[in-house]
Amino acid sequence: MITIENDLVLLRDLASRAIEAVEDPIHLKKEFGYLLQEGYPRELQLPYAYLALLAHLLQLGPIPLHPEQLPNGAAYLDALGMTSGNQIPEPTQLAELGALWMILGVCQKIEPLIYAGLKVAYWQSHMLDHAGLPHFSLWSLAPRYQASHLAAFNYLLFTLAYRITSGQGFLQAAQIQKLHGWDPTSLAGKLLSLIPDKLEISVQLPFRPLTEEITLGMLKFTTPQWSMVCGLGGWNSGVFSYHKGSAALLNAGPQIEPLDALEGFGVERGGGPFHEVLWEKTAHHFRLKGWTKIFALPTWMMMDAHFEAQKLTLSCLLQEGKPHNRLFFVFYASCDHLSIPGKIPLQAGGLQGYQGKSLPIQIEAENQTIFIEPETECEMQIIPLAGGSHFLGAQFLIAYAFSNDNKFLQFLIK
Repeated sequence: MITIENDLVLLRDLASRAIEAVEDPIHLKKEFGYLLQEGYPRELQLPYAYLALLAHLLQLGPIPLHPEQLPNGAAYLDALGMTSGNQIPEPTQLAELGALWMILGVCQKIEPLIYAGLKVAYWQSHMLDHAGLPHFSLWSLAPRYQASHLAAFNYLLFTLAYRITSGQGFLQAAQIQKLHGWDPTSLAGKLLSLIPDKLEISVQLPFRPLTEEITLGMLKFTTPQWSMVCGLGGWNSGVFSYHKGSAALLNAGPQIEPLDALEGFGVERGGGPFHEVLWEKTAHHFRLKGWTKIFALPTWMMMDAHFEAQKLTLSCLLQEGKPHNRLFFVFYASCDHLSIPGKIPLQAGGLQGYQGKSLPIQIEAENQTIFIEPETECEMQIIPLAGGSHFLGAQFLIAYAFSNDNKFLQFLIK
């Protein structure tokens, strides 16, 4: 497996400098030539899109793009599986890729690129919760995740989609993202400057991105008051997210010790097929049941998420005969305080935590409450976190331990 993160840093930096147009273009073209020699196949879709953008900005011969997307509009950043963790639609880089496709499509008058970028925008809009904020659980690499970066590239993506379609939904989504990390001097801001505020074109794309949810092994359920997402795919990322007003279980999944190292968090399963997954959804209930591999161990876990009668039962069963020493199932909670029956409430930003037997808890924020009731006995730890840009912005880590005698955990969440 190869990695492309260092190359992406160089490509983004060169694109930023080329947009500013204050350097000697001969020097920029020389740097571009070095990057071009890397020989990225077009299936490495994000770096290849940056090469195409640079060729356009430096007025060189065009580099043709051939977007590869799933039926729902999402796209794998690596369509061949050559790079670690890039056969998933990682949200920040997917927004970045969709924006590049739209920018090149508009600048070079290539309608298929415009349509490909719009499909990404439709997909990304459906990954927002009931209040217009992104769910962090699916496909965000936990140690590198920055909410402000995702907000910035989502704002870029939705703003471009609005300028192309005049769709009010995209405008509303963009305005919400702008409040959470927009910086006009950032790369996303510079990319937005490449497209005029008013375009002569107006494209309409009738498209329903969630008709193929199962192709990504995920399921989303939303009401006007809350939103919930479950998924079996990912790379160092979670499997569950629940937003209810200002209270939220931002992310959840398996994690090995130490609990303060996100490199040991999450699952590892690339894009489909997910043919073995049990997937059900009606207007009032859903169920997603299937296997996914633990990221930090050579062990698989079956997850069963069943929502009915306004309650979610979340079950996790470990593969027999595989290592699971000091493995936990953890929730990253965003709230003002956390309560345990018979205990003093734990305050966000405080130092007091908890370690002992598993007990029901409730997390509260601005008159919204989420209950977690463990239905299997185990050790439970609650660790206060700093929030902000660390640990997905959570105020508490809630960890339930698997044991040699217990390879099964189940929770009731409401």
